[in-house]
Amino acid sequence: MSYNIGVDVGGTFTDVILFNEQTGELTLDKVLSTPENPAHGVLDGVESATDKAGADLMDLAAMFHGTTVVTNMLLEETGARVGLIVSAGQEHVLHLARAWTPGPLYGWMAMEKPDPLADLTDTRGIRGRVSAPDGSIVEQIDDAEITDAVDELVDSGVEAVTISLLNSYLNSTQEEAVRDIIADAYPDLPVSISAEIVPEYGEYERTLTTVINDYARPQVINYLDDLETDLEAAGSTGRLNVVRSDGGLMSASAAKERPVELALSGPSGGVVGAAALATEKGVSDVLTLDMGGTSTDVSLVQNGTPEATRQTKVGYREFKSRGIDINTVGAGGGSIARVQINGSLVVGPASAGADPGPACYGRGGEQPTVTDANVVLGRIPSSVKLGGTMDLDRDAAYQAIEPIADARGTTVEEAAQATVDIVNENMYGALRVVSVERGYDPREFGLVAFGGAGPMHANALADLIGAYPLIIPPAPGVMSAFGFLTSDIQNEFSETYLEVEGDVDGDAVGAALESLQAAAAEWLRSEGVVDEDHAFEYFADCRYYRQDIQISIPVTIDELQSEDGISAIKEAFEKRHKQQFDFTLDAPLEIATLRTIGRGTIAGVELTPEETDATDPEDAVIGTETVFFDGKGQETPVYDRTRLGIGTEFSGPAIVIGDDSTVVVEPDHEVVVDPYAALEITRGETQ
Repeated sequence: MSYNIGVDVGGTFTDVILFNEQTGELTLDKVLSTPENPAHGVLDGVESATDKAGADLMDLAAMFHGTTVVTNMLLEETGARVGLIVSAGQEHVLHLARAWTPGPLYGWMAMEKPDPLADLTDTRGIRGRVSAPDGSIVEQIDDAEITDAVDELVDSGVEAVTISLLNSYLNSTQEEAVRDIIADAYPDLPVSISAEIVPEYGEYERTLTTVINDYARPQVINYLDDLETDLEAAGSTGRLNVVRSDGGLMSASAAKERPVELALSGPSGGVVGAAALATEKGVSDVLTLDMGGTSTDVSLVQNGTPEATRQTKVGYREFKSRGIDINTVGAGGGSIARVQINGSLVVGPASAGADPGPACYGRGGEQPTVTDANVVLGRIPSSVKLGGTMDLDRDAAYQAIEPIADARGTTVEEAAQATVDIVNENMYGALRVVSVERGYDPREFGLVAFGGAGPMHANALADLIGAYPLIIPPAPGVMSAFGFLTSDIQNEFSETYLEVEGDVDGDAVGAALESLQAAAAEWLRSEGVVDEDHAFEYFADCRYYRQDIQISIPVTIDELQSEDGISAIKEAFEKRHKQQFDFTLDAPLEIATLRTIGRGTIAGVELTPEETDATDPEDAVIGTETVFFDGKGQETPVYDRTRLGIGTEFSGPAIVIGDDSTVVVEPDHEVVVDPYAALEITRGETQ
């Protein structure tokens, strides 16, 4: 037998899904994450899942791994000490940044400008200059000056070096020469050049993104080296692939070179999997909701394709890296509720995490969390074991919520309901960001909810935002890991163009895209993808002349070279601009950047519909629970999801339990088990 395995490391649980390539069988598992060393949780999950399937680690052909190592490093500022080499006179590039100062709303009142990830004391300016716009060299670099600068940086204790010289996106030879000098003297020192990480105009963004790459590299290299060693020692010879922020895959060796591409590694997999399921169902436009133990990630899928962005944001830092457009809020099952001095209730972003976790875990946690509130409200029945193995401590949940009730003068159930309502509003706001604020009407979209906690809150959120049908995948708790198994090897290659529509040469643009395609093809071959499995997409980042807001428009080389090619691109640009900003300008179009995405298609999990095998829903009822809806307790049937056959229909209120997640169906809603074993929830006739 040959198996592929997807592993997603979350804040509370590490999710694992094993795919038998011969039989198509999927084996799901969950283990507690190990924040002190995520590799331990990964290995625990891999061994547990293979044992559960009666397989052996030697049977693993490939592992697809989503990691939060880079995300956590940026949020917690625990990365490497980075030395920065820039053109003389540009040493303050990271301090000057842009006019916008990151921080909370009304930042001018309470600025929270983060310190640069490369300190000024670790920054060196060197001679040498590339001219814009032609990329000619007007001043040569000085080898001795570079050697002295690097020696100083290494002696001071830097762990990686970033090279970002002026206008290097036009001519990278000087950056390459500096890198060669460093490599000769310090062959084991990680070094990145901006012309390879972000070969585009924008000195600050190019420098910041490359510094982030080096800030993460030493720890990512150590983590992946340790993981590969542990897997090999356990008997695995399968290829380790790492999930990128854009939902694609790359080898572990490529990830060690470009860890900045992993900033949204884990969340992207769930969106890819949700898009695949929704498209198979014929619902090509959906919002996605991934609620875990620490946070919630939301995104938008249109025409079966997740919305992509070239500006990735983690914490206060926004940098140039392609990723799925995901909005994250600190709203998870472990989010802590607290009463402020003015008596108002706040939920999150602080989280109880995996250790000790919510009070109901019985691991020593005492602070009130969203999971504890759901236990109090009966939304997690007594028979449920978290992760399939963990017994709930219901008394501890009540004791944790009780101080909230005392502070607000309410019952414990009312305090729990308020906690759930507030966290729902936080997620509702996040869904509006990726829909309404992008010019989309959420009522024209479905909602796919997953993650360990997502299906408990999704029905209430679908009502708030008006997105139906609500789709709960057959394995919602491990959806991100499932998405990894549907992903392709992928990377993006870009080039600055900067021409106004009257000066655009369609043949020249086509030639530039073909050159980028050749680079993408070479990279795919280095990843082991044969030519017949190559696929390419082309984009032009467009804007109004002398404006900075850019929109990426899909193009074809034939279209560019046609007589009305530029007019068609401008029409598509203005349509998107009008949708998002509700206006257009009487100004010429400018193409700022050209992009080619190279994709190596791999044989992943295929979704196949099953024949109708409807059962009497009463046969799946394993008990009843008093569940609170809108402050009123109702006797509610509890269904075992494994007993619900394809085509089975029933009405809410209901609780549906599975090994990896619990689904809450609100009153006056209808449920049907679709041909893909997903639960499809719609409003009842009284709604």
